[in-house]
Amino acid sequence: MSTSAKHRLREFRAPDEAGAEERAWAIVHSAYLEREPVPARRRARPALRLVTAPVAALIIAGLLLSPAGATVKRLIRHALDVRPAAPALTSLPAPGRILLSGPGGTWTAAADGSIRHLGPWQQASWSPHGLFVAVSSGDRLIAVDPRGNVRWAIARPGISDARWYAPSGYRVAYLSQNTLRVIAGDGTGDHLLASEVAPVAPAWRPGHPYQLAYVTHRGSIVVRDADTGTLLWSTPPGPRVHALIWSSDGRRLFVVCAHAGRIYTGGGSLRTWLDWPRHTSATDAALSPDGATLALVLDRDQVVVAPTGTHRSTTRQLLAGAGLGNVSWSPDGRWLLASWPAADQWVFLRMTGASRVTAVSRIAQQFSSGRAGARGFPQLDGWCCTAGGTAG
Repeated sequence: MSTSAKHRLREFRAPDEAGAEERAWAIVHSAYLEREPVPARRRARPALRLVTAPVAALIIAGLLLSPAGATVKRLIRHALDVRPAAPALTSLPAPGRILLSGPGGTWTAAADGSIRHLGPWQQASWSPHGLFVAVSSGDRLIAVDPRGNVRWAIARPGISDARWYAPSGYRVAYLSQNTLRVIAGDGTGDHLLASEVAPVAPAWRPGHPYQLAYVTHRGSIVVRDADTGTLLWSTPPGPRVHALIWSSDGRRLFVVCAHAGRIYTGGGSLRTWLDWPRHTSATDAALSPDGATLALVLDRDQVVVAPTGTHRSTTRQLLAGAGLGNVSWSPDGRWLLASWPAADQWVFLRMTGASRVTAVSRIAQQFSSGRAGARGFPQLDGWCCTAGGTAG
């Protein structure tokens, strides 16, 4: 074959070759989203599950859809932006510190990868600027600094879901069995605010001292002045509420229910509805720092995002896999962290610029206290320091 003939053959492009490449990438992306999670007991080669299926689908698609020689090499590089899970957490992709708690106690993870064990607590919550942490377990609520030093403590039955007022941190609201109580940020002035309260974390209205939203056992949303007890507004009883989240400017209250969401104005007017995909239920939610995007975990097997500025918003899937946990935004809003207990992984999803997925494995082992029976996958309690934090 002559040199010119070889050159023409190399330069030849089959009809719709560009479209074939796009279809190949669609197959690759779908293969990644539908892959099975990596079981925690199979840790020897965590990278294989993350990249083998997409690459195999990629090569097959390249061969079938582009017989004249589509640029398979470029597509492989594209696919490999979904990187193998790292064997340990060595850094965070954005500034800040992650707070987490569970069977192994309460921990923080810093941007440089350093981790710190604060104590044997089951729940935790950042103060607005990350100067303190409210931790609870059983019948004790304790305020500690980021090194775990105790500043104050109080005993009440069945304490859970402590939340700090933003931006000052001058109040802490918490649940005690079926009641809602409020205490000053220095541990004084503890008092009862409401009874017959649902087991949903209360939510302070940022910048509006000291307005607090909570859910009654009948499903009503109530906003009160936490110091005087004055009722500011409430809604009729409704479906079971999973989470309350105020926007960082205090202008909107997001009410996350199992099958849909509602957005209220600060004065209590219903602004809009948000719909989840049919036949799905929300199990966790987190609002982006700018309030423009709501991230959801649906049925514990997919992570989706929904824009909040449109009526009856549609959702977009980011991650799929059995046994997903909860979600948290980075303080700058550029990354979304999804916990994946079934795979013993954290998955970082870049939300701005080019798409990128970064996973870290062996999370349960890294955040274990070392005590017998004190090992298990932790929950995310916030990525410091967003005003809204995470729900759930």
